[in-house]
Amino acid sequence: MSKSKFERMNLIPNLKIALIGIALVATSSSFAQQKKAKPEKNKFLEGKKYSANFYEIKAAGRGKAQPTQMFIKSGKVEADLMYEKIAAPPMVYTVTLDSTYTEDETEMHMVTFEALYSEEGNDFKWEATVINYDIEGIVTLTKKGIEKKRYEFTGTEKTKK
Repeated sequence: MSKSKFERMNLIPNLKIALIGIALVATSSSFAQQKKAKPEKNKFLEGKKYSANFYEIKAAGRGKAQPTQMFIKSGKVEADLMYEKIAAPPMVYTVTLDSTYTEDETEMHMVTFEALYSEEGNDFKWEATVINYDIEGIVTLTKKGIEKKRYEFTGTEKTKK
């Protein structure tokens, strides 16, 4: 039994609508993939350079200080020592707290941030707090949910002369 001319004509607009829908979905998903999220840049943190001491935390206790340089630039945090010791690349940070308060009649600016990065089963995490010119925090390396390395750090901003 063949379809009437009316039934075939009704099928064509539905086919056109379906093709347009498919084309829109395809172009919107490819556009979304091209648009990468830009790193968040915090005005207080950006361009800071710190002289820091990193301490490896082991079952036996805290290791001795290992001095290094830390940088916060282009929306990322990095430290030379962390790259050398655990291959932690520069990581995009996310600010979790940005606050100004007064303590003993002195204005204090506090920013807390974290940075996460995963690669080949390794998960890197920075957690840090900056108060005025000082920074402190923790860097961890976990593999398959098991902590492999942990470093605590403290540092002071290197001011420009």
